[in-house]
Amino acid sequence: MRDYALRQAELRDRTFAFPKLRRIVRSWLAKRQLRRLERLDDYVLHDIGLTRDDLRHGLRLPYDVDPIAELMTYRERRAARGVRHK
Repeated sequence: MRDYALRQAELRDRTFAFPKLRRIVRSWLAKRQLRRLERLDDYVLHDIGLTRDDLRHGLRLPYDVDPIAELMTYRERRAARGVRHK
């Protein structure tokens, strides 16, 4: 399924006139959402399933990387190692 999603993203980028610009704008918008989440209380973030460390990780990423997708893989890797959030 992940390969399918990556392939679809690549095809969308090819049909868009400025694919790099599109990725940067989408990343910027996603980072704005992450900054809004930073304002939430730790208890609310825990209910959502996020930690402050997750948000910081997403905000440190370069603008040509989708922070939401990267956060999902980051959390999956952390879960595979057996690290739980507090």
